[in-house]
Amino acid sequence: MKKNKFKFAAIAIILALFSSCLVDDDVTDFGAGTNLVDFPSGSIDGTFDIGMDEAEFQVPARLVGGNGSAAPSDIIVTYEVDPAKTTAVEGTNFVILNNGTFTFPAGETQATFPIKILPSSLDPELPVPLTIALKLTAATGSFPVGVSTKESTGTIIINLKPLCPITDDLSGTHTYTQTSMQYGDGEGTGTGTGIAGTISGTVTWTETEPGKYSLDDASFGLYGAIYDDDPAVGPNGAFLTWVCREFLFSGSDQYSDTFTYNIVSVTGPVMVFTWRNTWGDGGTVTLTREGGVDWPDIFQTN
Repeated sequence: MKKNKFKFAAIAIILALFSSCLVDDDVTDFGAGTNLVDFPSGSIDGTFDIGMDEAEFQVPARLVGGNGSAAPSDIIVTYEVDPAKTTAVEGTNFVILNNGTFTFPAGETQATFPIKILPSSLDPELPVPLTIALKLTAATGSFPVGVSTKESTGTIIINLKPLCPITDDLSGTHTYTQTSMQYGDGEGTGTGTGIAGTISGTVTWTETEPGKYSLDDASFGLYGAIYDDDPAVGPNGAFLTWVCREFLFSGSDQYSDTFTYNIVSVTGPVMVFTWRNTWGDGGTVTLTREGGVDWPDIFQTN
């Protein structure tokens, strides 16, 4: 009989007495009828095929406050590049369109605006992605622009992640051993007491689209060995997407936890990586490609 991992989460209920936003360290109430133009988050990832010369990236924006009311008429918003937070080069890696303006259509609370990315200029060998920081500067109709939460700054940072041409199909039944395992503590970190020993087995990757693979156990045997549980795959699947020198996870396990994988080294057919999920389980996996075939050159570290 299957033993489930019991996961308990404390739900904190915060009673909001008013809607507020922070602008230049002053708290202003925008809940009573004033809309504020803002970005929905402080950063966003964009992935771009380096085989393409040009690509448009849609940047999200929103209206908050005003008791949730939409724009009463078209709102013209202007923005600029924040050079202090931008590592990409304008004109080389990206181009600002429409003179740095976009429109919130009447009746809407969300909008997107395009910027042009020049993917062929992106270097997949860079240790960290280039960034573009866009800062809101003004809006017509006396709409304030800027900060709506303490986590936001009125600026959005776009991380430019290059997608390399797909040269190999990584599908197969690969062999693994796993060490340095940890139980999760529900907060995304290990308990600090680790799990002794080594587990081993196989995991199957199946290509679902170029560069994207479903896997039949995102925990590489940990759930079965430690929890006597089913493999870590949610009802909608668990997937890895090959992004140049790394794998990005999508989907979830059966508890809605997601995973992060960090490649440590690759030598020939042997890849070593660490992983952790949002519950805090984790380990170090040594994965040998089926048939002893070398992993693609871009992964090789030795």
